[in-house]
Amino acid sequence: MSKFSHLELQPADEFNDLRIKLANDSDPNKIDVSAGVYRGEDGDSFTLPVVRKAKHLYHEENYGHDYTFCLGLPEFVQNAAKVAVGETAVSKKLVASCQTIGGTGACHLGALFLSQSSGYKNFYLGIPAWPNYFPLIKQAGGTVTTYSYYDTDNKCVDFDAMVTQLNTAPAKSVFILQLCCHNPTAADLTIEQWSQVAEIMKKRDLIPFFDAAYQGFASGSTETDGLPIQKFIELGCEVIVCQSFSKNLGLYGERLGCLHVVVSDASNTPLVSDQLRYLFRAECSSSPAYGARLMALITKSDELFAQWKKDLQDVSVRLRTIRDTVYKLITEKYKTPGTWEHVKTQRGLFWYSGLTEAQSKKLLEEYHVFLPKNGRVNVAGLNDNNIDAFCAAFDAVVRN
Repeated sequence: MSKFSHLELQPADEFNDLRIKLANDSDPNKIDVSAGVYRGEDGDSFTLPVVRKAKHLYHEENYGHDYTFCLGLPEFVQNAAKVAVGETAVSKKLVASCQTIGGTGACHLGALFLSQSSGYKNFYLGIPAWPNYFPLIKQAGGTVTTYSYYDTDNKCVDFDAMVTQLNTAPAKSVFILQLCCHNPTAADLTIEQWSQVAEIMKKRDLIPFFDAAYQGFASGSTETDGLPIQKFIELGCEVIVCQSFSKNLGLYGERLGCLHVVVSDASNTPLVSDQLRYLFRAECSSSPAYGARLMALITKSDELFAQWKKDLQDVSVRLRTIRDTVYKLITEKYKTPGTWEHVKTQRGLFWYSGLTEAQSKKLLEEYHVFLPKNGRVNVAGLNDNNIDAFCAAFDAVVRN
């Protein structure tokens, strides 16, 4: 008998299964609005113009293929920190950072650091949420308490429920906070609400754990989208920031991320940095260099950095344009029953449409529209060639 016959199958991964079904679907008119990938008008993953320019510069150099440092490529890490938490905290040496394997790796390392190194094991998570938080925190040795994040009736953040949880959680509890373009609801806090959350967390000695997966996609500006983090730092909060460049640089397959820990006393920065080094060494040793070198090239060039800012603004404008088109089609052309203003008020890649699981299943099985069962739509999967067909199918499943 095999020594592994006692193992049991783990819960299915919905998005992995969707990708397999999508690959096996031969319908030429299939529509993919599933995974959180920014796609261009041709339906493919979009390469930002700034990345094309940086790749050209990269290939003019001979960087070789040696390992990078355990904490990452220094010129990448420092500039990534400035994007995530601002130049002031970096200049005051209040930030310990470690390059990670994507944003998921940053979240995992952050959870390990809090749970195993620091002893903070109680995590609070507003739901619905990115499903990977649950196994990630479990593997790190933490426990998850959930609360309501989304007001289904009003299609906005359930702020009262969030404040209630913040005011009742034990001190030193960790709250996972998505910075912007919330996954899956696309409903974000206002800057006034963020200020209130920061004040409560400071007063009650709670730990903010930011997931900055979509910084730059909400407003078109990394600075504007990063303002909530600045609110916490200004109040003297110690902050965890899990950063991803999958979206805002389009480097999905390069797995480029970074974890930043902002401390209140610069004398503690080396201690935190060494803990991150120790944890990451045991897990990965070092991170991939290619994406980090591209980001370093972009951030050290005024011309490329300006191009990146323009690219993000263009992405943000296009996402809003797609939302406006969807709204116009389903309210004017198809007159779809229901209230659909939230397609315009939600932000980023996603539209939390409100479709039921049965309706989402029907879209997939009868109309070859690939989306998760919670009805979340990646609006970047829509373009001039398929947006009308999508809205027609959407209308059909809502009516029936």
